[in-house]
Amino acid sequence: MSHAKSQPHGSRFAAFLLLLIPTAIFLLIFVVPLGSIISLSLENTALGSRFVTFNAAAENNPDQRAQAVLQDLGAMDQKQLGEVARMLNQEKSGFRSLILDTGKKAKTIPPSMGGLVAFDKRWAEPDYWEIISKNAGAISWRHYQKVSGLKLDAAGNLTIAKGDLIFMRVMGRTLVISVEVTLLTLLISYPVAFAVARGSRRTAATILTIVMVSFWTSVLVRTTAWVVLLQTNGLINNLLVWLGIVREPIQLIFNRFGALVAMTHVLLPFAILPMINVMRTIPKAQSDASRSLGAGPIETFLRVYFPQTLRGVAVGGGTVFILALGFYITPALTGGPNDQMLAYFIADFVNKTLNWGMAAALSVLLLLIVILLICLGKLIQRMLAKRERAI
Repeated sequence: MSHAKSQPHGSRFAAFLLLLIPTAIFLLIFVVPLGSIISLSLENTALGSRFVTFNAAAENNPDQRAQAVLQDLGAMDQKQLGEVARMLNQEKSGFRSLILDTGKKAKTIPPSMGGLVAFDKRWAEPDYWEIISKNAGAISWRHYQKVSGLKLDAAGNLTIAKGDLIFMRVMGRTLVISVEVTLLTLLISYPVAFAVARGSRRTAATILTIVMVSFWTSVLVRTTAWVVLLQTNGLINNLLVWLGIVREPIQLIFNRFGALVAMTHVLLPFAILPMINVMRTIPKAQSDASRSLGAGPIETFLRVYFPQTLRGVAVGGGTVFILALGFYITPALTGGPNDQMLAYFIADFVNKTLNWGMAAALSVLLLLIVILLICLGKLIQRMLAKRERAI
């Protein structure tokens, strides 16, 4: 009897352990990295910890602010000075030389606004002081201001200029390319999946093998293959010239066309496989019954078969769209300058300019867009479900 009573407690403990493992994995591989990215996009200790004296200086006392800047710059070693100069130069060109020159001579410059201006006339410009004031805190929103294009004017009001919307335009371009790739992928994937699901065993096995080989091949290898095929002296251009379709080679790569073709090919398996799984669950007898009742093949397909495959279409299309949003290698190698997506600029900030804060802010923007689209999709799904129940 006592053994029977203790058994539920043991099963609860086992269930707790089984729940603890995936929860820990989820926290480790998703929540913690996401938190670090958000923190990195706001973190500003590299500048905030270097301008401690400046932060304590009165804003309406120019001489005190000048003395504080000289004291803070003079306390930095060469490495710290270079890091501060690099980060401030991201805000305004010319800041790097100003900070480095002033930092090296900080102990010899008279500790006043007049002494600073006499050393370098750029210290008389209000822009430099505003940038230091804006970026001297422990937390900074400057990366999100750059990403969104929103800025605070002297009166504290949000302003936006046409030239400041570069990253929002890139985000819009990323969404457009992702939608285009998704539509192309679905148009090609549906008949391929249908052939696998309804074809003979030999036909299905052959097509499925080709799809899986493509799926297992490296993205870089497939992208490079398209570069070889689509280039000016590539196989496709040579074939078009030989057939007389064109007189001279045409530009098929390093433009939107090349990016769409390569991305669609890379993402085809992610749409085909979910569709095959759904199509194989649809009994063939339903189509036969529809035909026996007098419906033609087109009507049978549209009214009986196709509606049941929409779940696979939605899963495949959603997967392709989400993956396309974060594509980097394929559009970077096959697209032109006006076809680069947001991931290209994230990589550029990480590898070239070493601006990890901007890379993190762009990553957060991409994540927010994905979450927003998922919520929008769920809302549309609920609305359609309510409409069906009402009918």
